Amino acid sequence: MKLFLFDVDLTLVNTGGAGLRALDRACQKLLSVETAMQGIDPSGKTDPAIVREIFSRLGIIADGSIGIETVLESYLAFLREEVEMSEKYHVLPGIVPILDEISARPNTMLGLATGNIELGARVKLQRGGLNGYFNFGGFGSDSEDRTELVRKAGEAAGRRRGDSIRPTDIFVIGDTPLDIAAGRGAGYKTVGVATGRYSTVRLHEAGATLVISNFEEGRDHFLRSAF
Repeated sequence: MKLFLFDVDLTLVNTGGAGLRALDRACQKLLSVETAMQGIDPSGKTDPAIVREIFSRLGIIADGSIGIETVLESYLAFLREEVEMSEKYHVLPGIVPILDEISARPNTMLGLATGNIELGARVKLQRGGLNGYFNFGGFGSDSEDRTELVRKAGEAAGRRRGDSIRPTDIFVIGDTPLDIAAGRGAGYKTVGVATGRYSTVRLHEAGATLVISNFEEGRDHFLRSAF
């Protein structure tokens, strides 16, 4: 059995900045702060960690009258609207064919390993018609720590299968060094995809088992390495 755990943002889809706009709107509504995301790099971070960083930058106590969960609830309400309105939303190159290819092979499982809270991930994937490929995963709503949520995704796959999957047969796929670090930290193989802000060189430097430019150009290389 081989398990493939995909990140969401800039690995499966590009929402055209919908998540950033939704979080800014939530912070404006609840905290009366404009452009809360200014100066914060969300790449590879979990949603709760991003909100915690906003709180820290603004000098707000995270467990005060307005907490992280409250901000994320508001964020979800705005996210649905922002994703639907986003003119630049698109599924990334080669994603649907590779998901179809993996799904058609025997003894394979697909899951998510993303810093998005689960409902946020589902909203982002819905517009691209990708939710049906992923019945389980590890999410920012499972753990603020990226490595821990990756482990939880692997454990969820084992429960569904009725037996644990060998770490050497689990592949964590993402576009940032933090995705790679989390997969390595969990003891899994890692695939860096240079469809975000990080180059193939940077993903190699992060220690990825395999690096490809995208799933359109790197499909065959990925399949040879995985199978």
